[in-house]
Amino acid sequence: MRHRPAVAAAICAAALCSTPAPSIARPDARAAAASSVTGDVIDLTNVERTRQHRSALHANARLMRAAQIQAEQMARAHRLAHVLPNATYPSAQDRLAAANYRWRTYGENVALGQPDARDVVRSWMHSRGHRTNILNADFSEIGAGYATDTAGRPYYVQVFGRPLS
Repeated sequence: MRHRPAVAAAICAAALCSTPAPSIARPDARAAAASSVTGDVIDLTNVERTRQHRSALHANARLMRAAQIQAEQMARAHRLAHVLPNATYPSAQDRLAAANYRWRTYGENVALGQPDARDVVRSWMHSRGHRTNILNADFSEIGAGYATDTAGRPYYVQVFGRPLS
């Protein structure tokens, strides 16, 4: 009888060793990486806004959700786009509704391939339309999303908004 617990423990240990740990840990690691990247995107965006004498944007959980939805949809589709006709939430309005964000005005920036938050914000600041969104004084809130596709390519999204009062 004294050997059974040891045998059971050995069997359980062998079973755990044969189960691939990355598949268990991967979602948490991805979520932590995405959270770090999106936080950096928001911080760096606010640095650019304050350099141009604009008020900082407040992170909004609903805009974060809308941005993350699009980052994940683009990564699954392996496609950079504001509108993904075959996606669950094809347009920005669909994503904002799914996140229950009631907006007065909104904007969206998307990007693909930059290695980190600093490079993606720099890239957006060197693009007229993206820069306009980042510096738009009508926006008061921001959300950011980040996902990678199966090839490891990073997709970034910013969603800006001003909520209904």
